[in-house]
Amino acid sequence: MLENMKAFRMVVECQGFRAAAIAMKLSPAMISRRIEKLECEVNAQLIKRNSRRISLTSAGEQFYQRCQLIIDEYESCLRDVKSLSNEISGSLKVGIPHSINNQHVIPHLKSFFERYPNIKLDIVTGNHCMELFSHGFDLALQCGPLPDSNLYYTLIGYWRKHTCLSRGYALQHGIPQHPDELHKHTCLLHFDNHRRSWKFVIEDEPVEIRPHYVSRVSNSLDLCSMVHHGLGICYLPDFTLKAGIESGDIITALDAFMPAPLPMYVVHINPHPSPKEQAFIDFIRTLNLATAPAPAS
Repeated sequence: MLENMKAFRMVVECQGFRAAAIAMKLSPAMISRRIEKLECEVNAQLIKRNSRRISLTSAGEQFYQRCQLIIDEYESCLRDVKSLSNEISGSLKVGIPHSINNQHVIPHLKSFFERYPNIKLDIVTGNHCMELFSHGFDLALQCGPLPDSNLYYTLIGYWRKHTCLSRGYALQHGIPQHPDELHKHTCLLHFDNHRRSWKFVIEDEPVEIRPHYVSRVSNSLDLCSMVHHGLGICYLPDFTLKAGIESGDIITALDAFMPAPLPMYVVHINPHPSPKEQAFIDFIRTLNLATAPAPAS
């Protein structure tokens, strides 16, 4: 019955049989059979089906709440028993922003594998917070507010954005002293910045500035490289700029107008990370990615 309950829970959380099948690596037909068997076992219809979406019956709503508790407790017991062995092993699929993986994770990954030689790690770069259930991720690093308050997460700390430029650009074009001066400069935008604006705080009020830009690029590392080469001013996370700022090749501007630090989370499928998941979360903590002070409450 437990496997049928897991299928039911996944259908509810993925909002569909096909998405649940992908997440559980089963066929949609198998998921459907498990739900039918579960409904026979409890002698009640749990899910209303139509061509567009699924919804829960009143019995389904009540059963789903109990399912969560039972499955979470069962998986917690399994992890506790497995953790009695000192060997942490298994496959782990994680989603990590490209710049963090390239600049921070890869340089230190050897130490992780030396400590946990029996973990097989799949790393997919990009933003994957909302794909946890449907694409089989165990963990995803989320830089910024969580898009869904129902997600399970571990807070890593806080980071902030910087308006940045190279020393060569500053010598040739000067350094903006106020966000309103950005229209006089050549700016570089991230392609995923759909509003094509940068956020600042002016006289204690949040303000969005639409800078004059000459290029949009889909990769923060490429934007950072463009800044290095003096192609313009950019708006990037501190963890992407860290090496350039420490070397002195990149300087920051408009620091007095930057918004409050943002949270960094590791998002996970389970309310309590498994030993292998916790091992990777602890590894992320050692990288000191989030060193900004927490914003004032």
